[in-house]
Amino acid sequence: MRRDMRSHLPLALTLCAALAAASSHAQDRRYAYEAELAAAATRSSARAGGVDWSCTGTRCTAEARGGAVSVRGCSELARAVGPVTRYASELRQLGEKELAECDQVAAAAAPAVAATPAKAPAAKAAPGRAVTPELTYTGVWPGGREAGAKQ
Repeated sequence: MRRDMRSHLPLALTLCAALAAASSHAQDRRYAYEAELAAAATRSSARAGGVDWSCTGTRCTAEARGGAVSVRGCSELARAVGPVTRYASELRQLGEKELAECDQVAAAAAPAVAATPAKAPAAKAAPGRAVTPELTYTGVWPGGREAGAKQ
């Protein structure tokens, strides 16, 4: 019985190596992605969902590994170039509910980005001095007593 197992070992190792190579090749495959927009793209290129997109008119295309599509990737593209009406790869396309969620997430994120206040310019320190943020004293310290309270 041991002799039979040893004779099959090279065959088993060869099969494992072949399966590993096939799996590796499948992961390296690049898939075509396509998105249709509700209106002409606001930009000609964008990076969204980990994919570099190229847009012309209402059509955006890309090529990347994996072939997966997600609401997150769709919403990132929608934030970058405008509302999406179709989002697909060679393997799968988002359904109506997912597309509605995609545009809803993108629309919800857009005002938050626009409402973010601009940062004030950083203060410049005199040579040899450090700049620290301004502190506001509230009148109570960790001991819980008010400033100026008599003991």
